[in-house]
Amino acid sequence: MMSRWFREKDQNFSHISKCTALLPESLVDPRLRHGIARLIWDKFIGAAFQSIVQLVEKTGRRPKDRECRKEIGMGDVRLEEFLLECEKFLDILMVAVRDMPAPIDFKQDLLVEVSLNAIEGGVVQMAYSSFASHLQQSKTTSSRHDQLSSLASRQSLVNFHLVLHHQHLALALRLQLTTGLRFHPLRNLFCVTGNRAFFAPLDSHPLIPLDRVDDATLEKRHAFLIKVAEQGGMEERRLARNLEMEWKLTVNEISFMQALSSFRHGNDHQGALELASCVRDDRSAVALARVLAGRLIQLATEANKRYSTAHSQYLCGLAGEEAARVELYEASGDEDPLVDRNPKTWKEAVTSLGRAGNSVPQSAQAAIPFVRMNDIAKLYFGAQWVNN
Repeated sequence: MMSRWFREKDQNFSHISKCTALLPESLVDPRLRHGIARLIWDKFIGAAFQSIVQLVEKTGRRPKDRECRKEIGMGDVRLEEFLLECEKFLDILMVAVRDMPAPIDFKQDLLVEVSLNAIEGGVVQMAYSSFASHLQQSKTTSSRHDQLSSLASRQSLVNFHLVLHHQHLALALRLQLTTGLRFHPLRNLFCVTGNRAFFAPLDSHPLIPLDRVDDATLEKRHAFLIKVAEQGGMEERRLARNLEMEWKLTVNEISFMQALSSFRHGNDHQGALELASCVRDDRSAVALARVLAGRLIQLATEANKRYSTAHSQYLCGLAGEEAARVELYEASGDEDPLVDRNPKTWKEAVTSLGRAGNSVPQSAQAAIPFVRMNDIAKLYFGAQWVNN
């Protein structure tokens, strides 16, 4: 299956996903499953994964289709899907090796055979034969399947943390390609020691500082995940939060970006739930105030009203690009339960976000935009969320 994929990656791309699905289901024995996955990674997957990483690292952007076909043998549209399969293969290796007993170590080149008849007679007779000759004899009589099983079982166990290190890279690279960020993942997300560990044999034991990196690398990781949360969709933000926890970073920024994105898309119900789990401060209050200003601009358009020059300049200056980002919630299906829980008009949207954001500011200075926009909404539309 994988040899067909390797020869014609585009035409037989479905084979790789079938393989990752079949491995955990069909191979119960963890050593055999580990060995087969290790052989597939070393022979078919690892080199292609390394090529993709190096292509992105060279330019900091998504490789062009021509580059992908020349270096990897498949089109650029397959990159994210291939990286996802890489993550699955690495996960199979980690699960298989996690609690597996150590491999048997034959200290003697001998095979001990015990005669059951001799045991019954009270005398244990042991016959010694050459273990090497026994393997040679088995090789000539066993089927190809038995040979593959034997080869897989003899694969040395992978270094769990080294495999996890590669999985972090695969996930970060997939997030970068999905969100379209220009970024150099190796030099920005991993320290010098971590970079040296990449693409080493998975059974080697280099020092992997998964979460013990310098402050500069931590800041770069944090900035990268914030960009993913800001530019990605719901799934990308979920994966960014997972990666942030793996790297032992604070999850507050990602949680807040999730809430902010929900408010931008008019999903106030989900946004309020996510906002409740965040540590709220003046910075988050400013971000919510900008979204609220954007909604007030949209409300004036919907109601066909014009603000005074002073109010218009204030709202436009505060909203910035948020004026073009905000939208009302759109149902994802015929029976979307969130339709009735979210604002349906811009007037409802303004009041909803005003109430949600009113409790966020920690200082009087940060609360000023909410008070002022409450006055504007009350003056022009009779809507308010603060009684003053």
